[in-house]
Amino acid sequence: MVSGMPEQAPGEPKSTAPATAGGPPPRGFLSDAGQVLGLFAVSAVALVLIFPPLGFWPLAFVALVPWALGVCRAQRAWLVHWLSFFVGWGFFLVALRWLQPVTGLGYAALGLYLAFYWTLAAWALRTGRRHGISVVWTLPVVWVACEYLRAIVMTGFPWLFLAHGLYAQLPLIQIADLVGAYGVSFVAALVNGLLVELALRRWPAPTGRRPRRELWVAAVVTAAVVGGTLGYGVFRLGEINFADPARRGPRVAVVQEDFPLRSTPPYGEHPYVLLARNLALGAQAALERPDLVAFPETAWNSTQNVDYLEQKQLIPEARPESRDFSLIAHKATSAFARGDYATVNAILADLEAALRARSAARAGRQPAPALPRLPESGGPPVTVLVGAVSIEQFPTNTYPKVHVYNSALVYDPDGVQRPIRYDKHHLVPFGEIVPFRQKRWLGLDLHWLYRWLNKLSPFSDGGQFEYSLTPGTTLTVFDLHATDGRTFRFGVPICYEDATPYVVRGFVWDGATRRSDFLINISNDGWFQHSNELPQHLAICAFRAVENRVSIARAVNTGISGFIDPNGRVETLVTDEEGRAFRRGVGGIVGYAVAAMPLDTRASLYGRTGDWFAQACTLLTAVLWLGAIFERWVLALKARLAAWFGRRDT
Repeated sequence: MVSGMPEQAPGEPKSTAPATAGGPPPRGFLSDAGQVLGLFAVSAVALVLIFPPLGFWPLAFVALVPWALGVCRAQRAWLVHWLSFFVGWGFFLVALRWLQPVTGLGYAALGLYLAFYWTLAAWALRTGRRHGISVVWTLPVVWVACEYLRAIVMTGFPWLFLAHGLYAQLPLIQIADLVGAYGVSFVAALVNGLLVELALRRWPAPTGRRPRRELWVAAVVTAAVVGGTLGYGVFRLGEINFADPARRGPRVAVVQEDFPLRSTPPYGEHPYVLLARNLALGAQAALERPDLVAFPETAWNSTQNVDYLEQKQLIPEARPESRDFSLIAHKATSAFARGDYATVNAILADLEAALRARSAARAGRQPAPALPRLPESGGPPVTVLVGAVSIEQFPTNTYPKVHVYNSALVYDPDGVQRPIRYDKHHLVPFGEIVPFRQKRWLGLDLHWLYRWLNKLSPFSDGGQFEYSLTPGTTLTVFDLHATDGRTFRFGVPICYEDATPYVVRGFVWDGATRRSDFLINISNDGWFQHSNELPQHLAICAFRAVENRVSIARAVNTGISGFIDPNGRVETLVTDEEGRAFRRGVGGIVGYAVAAMPLDTRASLYGRTGDWFAQACTLLTAVLWLGAIFERWVLALKARLAAWFGRRDT
């Protein structure tokens, strides 16, 4: 190749001309690399600033401009692809640094995997440009396609979408009930694309300037889309007054304790302390007479499904050594639901004595903490929702002999646990389940790979413990009988399930039929200490409310707990004495919040039809990817044939 000439992207025909007519003169490698790297780095920094808790949301409309400009102007395709990958990796390492304390290896590997989508986006963008398609049209389509693939491939990680930085801009996000959060990302990326095309008129790419008429069309379309988005948003926001008593649903209390967790033993606070402090805080909430008190996911680390507790014989795999505390926790929860605080206090007194005895037997250890007590006068009976482990044993199975679930259990005001429960459907890879656990996968025995991966996990104690859970099969919807005689239906997405659009949609909608009146998200974000994960998780959950036109209560260990109305408005959060719901790195917030769940009877196109918009964007982007691959193969074959026939003629 002639020195100084741009190298070609996959599928880009080689040219002997110094540049396309109207394009820039050829640049040296260092100049090209420096310019592209600088532009990419600016985009990465801007994207980091968009998301909570920083929340510089206007940057969402310009953050992609430097990156897309670099993609279009670079004269070496391989440089674009590799720098997109490495800068993308850097972006995810910074934006997801809250994951590092949980699993350093997993954190690095996840960032590496997610960075691949930056390269895929750059490849599609350059392919479209080469075929005369303006970046105004390709950028929003390609960006949404990559977000959608991130949300579904390998169970998905739908985090850090462009839309998520706009969660508090309510007029902009109402279109989520039509096209999901992906539609909000599309609008922001469309504005980015127009700005890129404007910049390319003064700073041309190798493919030259686009026709002026096309730029005007793009400007008109972009203005119409943004204006239509805002107009629809204003209309939807003014459509319903949720302060109207007729829209008021049941009163729900969410409990938030602060128990940070670690990925090494002993992992966190003692279960006796977890049980006592959560129930004491729940008793304060219950005195405000809500219809339901919601505790977080795995609130005190016990196994509480009644069918397990009532088993006469337990096999070793069913953890019989942990059943004593599980029975105690079940009795305490049952008494709490009945309002029998005297029984709860008697249980807590016994647990405190056991802690003191254990502390006395271990010289040099800190003294056992005093456990709080509930009001001796008792409290009102109340429906209780609690996250706990559930175990089912199958002694005749070869492997595994037990199924362990992350569950949501409901206790009625009479203290009886309902036989129906919800088992978490969407498990987090490596956090809750290690891949390839089944003996055969696609006809191959990959259990050896499972054992190796399990050994690498920080939760397996060097491979000595199989912690993988079993996914649930049903998106259970519970009934709630309110004190005013009305009955409501609610689903309970657990932890990151509220970040997964298709899971939450399944809780609320069955085609055109509404399944739930409201949702309660129970989560344990203590794994992430007091990091940026907390406000980011809350922001993502707001989109589930708009997409499905449903109110959501959040009960989260370490935070952020509170309520989101069907328009995505975040309100009535658990706060400290200064009104703060989040204190980054300086300690968590303990408290509870009680609010009535707003009821929304509006339809949702997204709820009825799902991710059709994101899938359409993915299909269009796949045409660009497949076209580039096809061109590369065809051109390579033609070149080889021409060379071969040329040698024969010689």
